[in-house]
Amino acid sequence: MGSPRVVPVLAARIDDDPAVDALVREMRAEADVFVFLSGGASKMSSESERALLGLFDGLRMLAAEGLRIGVGDGGTQAGIMQAAGNARAKSQPSFPLLGISPAPEIPPGGTTPVDPNHSAIIAVDNPDWDGSDGYFGSETAAMYKLFARLAEGKPSVAVVANGGAITLAEVDENIRAGRRTVLVRGSGRAADALVSLLGHGETADAGEAELRQKAEALNLRRRPDLFHIFILTDGPREFARTLRSLLDR
Repeated sequence: MGSPRVVPVLAARIDDDPAVDALVREMRAEADVFVFLSGGASKMSSESERALLGLFDGLRMLAAEGLRIGVGDGGTQAGIMQAAGNARAKSQPSFPLLGISPAPEIPPGGTTPVDPNHSAIIAVDNPDWDGSDGYFGSETAAMYKLFARLAEGKPSVAVVANGGAITLAEVDENIRAGRRTVLVRGSGRAADALVSLLGHGETADAGEAELRQKAEALNLRRRPDLFHIFILTDGPREFARTLRSLLDR
């Protein structure tokens, strides 16, 4: 499948960069609906991690059914982003998979590898970001501006699995967009903290409790109607059915 095309962009130019504009037009021409992924697969048992990563074969199933999907995520070779890349690599027909990553964290300037099975990576440079704690999160505002452009006038759904504080900020962006969001219950961390916040369970540990407090501070339960809870162990076929039902609404 080859390496993804990498498009560098300044965060402040995300709305008027010609190369980004061309990529948005290209992806919108290839996709009728969009799925945006948020989170990861950290601090999970090996069994739960396998179940989570296996869910994303549902993307391949949707493409095989003839649904013209486009997928957006963080683009690195880790967790659910790598799982989405694996699904694309196996998919016939293929689907466009766009990653938005912080430029200082990925090659050539950084050491975090991008996923080789993505179709394209937008590398966001945000010089206003204080990089003392790293640059993950510096791309979030640009990412959701891009997602809004991709999904304009088209159905879209977000998927939240696992994740930490950055994931909560991304959930806030999805709420602002009025986007339906699937929470993968049982994936831990931010996803389960949000499930608890919505009244469907308790936080499992101090880390989840802290993330729930952060979610409360962001008022992430202000639109409970946007959330759909999906059980981790229900598997990829049910995951595909769930995404399709939300995209068909």
